Amino acid sequence: MNFSLINRAIFLQLFVIMSILMIIPASVAFLERDYFVAQTFLYCSCAGVIVYTLIAIALSNVIKVQNIFEKLLSFILSYLFLPFFMALPLVLSVADVRLIDAWLEMVSSFTTTGLKITNLETFSGSALKLWLGMVSWIGGIFFWICAISILLPLNISRYDIGTYDLVEGFSLKGYESGNSVLSNARQLIPIYFIITIALWLFLTLAGVSGFQSLLMAMSVISTSGFEITNNDVPNVFIIESIILIFFVFALSKSLFFPAINDIRKFRIFNDPEIRLALIIILGMTGLFYAKSIFTLISEDTEINLAVLVTQLWGIFFTVTSYLVTMGIESKVWFDLPSFALAEVSTVSVMGLAIIGGGVATTAGGVKLLRVYILYRNAAQEVDTMLHPNSIPSKKGKGSISDNRNNRLMAWIFFMLFITALAFFTLVFSILFDDIAQGLALSVSALTTTGPLFGNAGYDIVLTDINQIFKIMLGLAMILGRLEILVIVALLFPSVWSK
Repeated sequence: MNFSLINRAIFLQLFVIMSILMIIPASVAFLERDYFVAQTFLYCSCAGVIVYTLIAIALSNVIKVQNIFEKLLSFILSYLFLPFFMALPLVLSVADVRLIDAWLEMVSSFTTTGLKITNLETFSGSALKLWLGMVSWIGGIFFWICAISILLPLNISRYDIGTYDLVEGFSLKGYESGNSVLSNARQLIPIYFIITIALWLFLTLAGVSGFQSLLMAMSVISTSGFEITNNDVPNVFIIESIILIFFVFALSKSLFFPAINDIRKFRIFNDPEIRLALIIILGMTGLFYAKSIFTLISEDTEINLAVLVTQLWGIFFTVTSYLVTMGIESKVWFDLPSFALAEVSTVSVMGLAIIGGGVATTAGGVKLLRVYILYRNAAQEVDTMLHPNSIPSKKGKGSISDNRNNRLMAWIFFMLFITALAFFTLVFSILFDDIAQGLALSVSALTTTGPLFGNAGYDIVLTDINQIFKIMLGLAMILGRLEILVIVALLFPSVWSK
């Protein structure tokens, strides 16, 4: 009989892992003498392990290696059904939380959206807050691993790891031979864990309490948007500076893959994602800073060096946060008469969130590399129109923007994203009777930038909306996390054959 966890479906692997990890919040609740919550987590953990054991016994004589299609299907099912199991401790511990609300909360966490569904301030103790942080943190690494292990072999968009952006002579065969979930997990989990611990330590040294800094670290690394800095936290500027440094990990996949870094010799500024991100951040910061100074002058506000630096930092941090789809705003601005979105307009931050961070990272949105490919394709088309007899220029051998398949898939994904955005905007506009609120909620869900909806000034309790709209909101967050193209991949017979 074979009880190996490794040979099971990804859905079952993650199910038993989450069951075991429930022991951690159970232990925290026990230490806080919140025995009812500890008991709830412990019982759910034991139930999950028992269910997995029974399934493993039933499948013990079934020796079968999953193909790519089965892995993809299991990957999608994880986002649809696992949040129900993750929500059980929340439902059993808090009397006022219904299953549909808890499921939506867990979908928001697991997809790293960070959209506020239930009221965390009403929770007694730290166990439930820790569980939400853990779910979002695990959701980040889970998508990261599956993007490399499952989506790459589908050949939907191989530029997700930069394979067309490498110099001539690099072979993908070696990479594909080790593209199993297990081998990639062994490579990526230590990196993910180390940078989380590093951020946790830095935030703790900056004056944040140990538990709060842990939640902030998991939130920042997974770009989930939960647990932002409070107004009473000391050294806000230092804390935001530390967080800003770690935002870079959501801008490009080249920071994580040794094969790419060895060839590039760690020249990250040669990465088109990094270059485009810098151009967008600096350009948007300059525009909004000029607007901010003009507003201060027109309102006869006293301008000094502290005000100028504070305005510049607040805009710079906020723009970067929305670009990596984190969605938290600078607290340095809190004491100023103008708040973040008063200067950085809602439509602008929506555009930043739609552009998104790097491919094969925890960030959402269309992604920087796809935007870069579309820009290069548009530039070549305009050049061809102006000079019909010219030969299109290329930047280096095997450039990702010069690959016809990459340009086609980038355009298809962009159109699918816009179509999904229009559909969900229409659905949520019916709910709110206001297209502005519907658009804000749609962008928040599809780009996994949950705080955007609340920061835009819409004080709507999502637990009070119709259950049908709750299901639609959950599906929008899942679709945004799966990047839409994954769902479409299920429709291609070529994927079935793999």
